[in-house]
Amino acid sequence: MSDPTSVIDDLREESEELDRLVAGSSTPRWALATPAPGWTVAHQIAHLAWTDRSALLAVTDADGFRALVEKALAAPGSFVDEGAEEDAGLPPDELLARWRAGRAALEEALRAAPPKARFPWYGPPMSAASMATARLMETWAHGQDVADALGVVRTPTDRLRHVAWLGVRTRDFAYGVHGLNPPADPFRVELRAPSGDL
Repeated sequence: MSDPTSVIDDLREESEELDRLVAGSSTPRWALATPAPGWTVAHQIAHLAWTDRSALLAVTDADGFRALVEKALAAPGSFVDEGAEEDAGLPPDELLARWRAGRAALEEALRAAPPKARFPWYGPPMSAASMATARLMETWAHGQDVADALGVVRTPTDRLRHVAWLGVRTRDFAYGVHGLNPPADPFRVELRAPSGDL
């Protein structure tokens, strides 16, 4: 995956779908518990907004991002929760505006990134396409938590192909972080998209 255009387009659509799910919700609905222990709907959106800001920093200010990584290393057990907590208490309209502004800025930065650029992250460095894929995966996953809290059944879309691609692409890395050697045999994954495409 070298041209990030399609995944950035799909990231925007995934974000807009989640945005429609929470926009206009009453304040009590933002306080509903989600399947993530201790996280409300507001925490889920605040986490996405916070992570979009982190990704924007990685794309636009590598030194600033390294400082953020140092904070993460200093508090590995609480860093993510603290990031979500920062904005979760904001009025819903303000939180939604922050998330919208942050994801728009990140989209612009990813579209403007040089084709072969790689950006620092909490794991290995990522290209613009990989960064957008990771953001889509998180948006989809946290969006599912929000949908579950709101009692909404979402219809799967072909955008999920990016999540599947990420899972296949990072298989060997997942073995490595657990101190294991990945199987040497070649493997193939075939999935049928909701549209019927293979």
